[in-house]
Amino acid sequence: MSFEEKVIERDLNKWNVLVASLIAGFSKLGILSQAVVNKDMEMVADKLARYFKTQHNIPDIQENSNYMENLTKIIKFLDLELEMAAEKNIVSGEENLEFRVTTNTCNFCPKGVGEAELAGTACPYPALIKEFANFFLPESQKIEIVAQNRNSMKKEDGVCSIIFRKK
Repeated sequence: MSFEEKVIERDLNKWNVLVASLIAGFSKLGILSQAVVNKDMEMVADKLARYFKTQHNIPDIQENSNYMENLTKIIKFLDLELEMAAEKNIVSGEENLEFRVTTNTCNFCPKGVGEAELAGTACPYPALIKEFANFFLPESQKIEIVAQNRNSMKKEDGVCSIIFRKK
C-alpha cells in the first residue's frame, strides 16, 4: 500500500504524519528501537501532561476509584486528544489492564505510518501511556508496563497489545 493510500485509509492528519515520520527518521540513523522510543516518550509524556494541565484540560481521575478505572479514563483521554487509532479497545483483567490497537488503524506507528524499516517494534504508546498516567494518578495507583517476551508490547495477528499493572 502506498503512503498516500495509508493517509486516506487511516484518515491521518498532519500531526500523525509528523510524529510517526519523526520517530521513523531515527531508523535512517540506525538508532531506532523500542528502547529508544520508550526513553523519548517518557519526556514527551511529561511535556504533554504539563501542557494539558496548563490548559486546564486533564483526565477526570477520582482518588476513590481503582487504578483500572482511572487508567481507562486516561487512555480514553489520550485517544480523544491525540486520535491514537481508529480501532482499539481496553480490556480489564483481574490485576492487569490491556490496551489493544488494531495495527493497520494506528495513527502514530513509526512502521505503518512513518514507514520505518525495523525488525522489531518502535511503538510510542507503552511509555507515553505509562508516564502520562503516572503524572496524573495518585501515588497509590502508579503503574508499570508488564513485559511480554521481554518487550514492552506485543504485535500479533494484526493487533498490538500493551499490558499495564499497578506497581
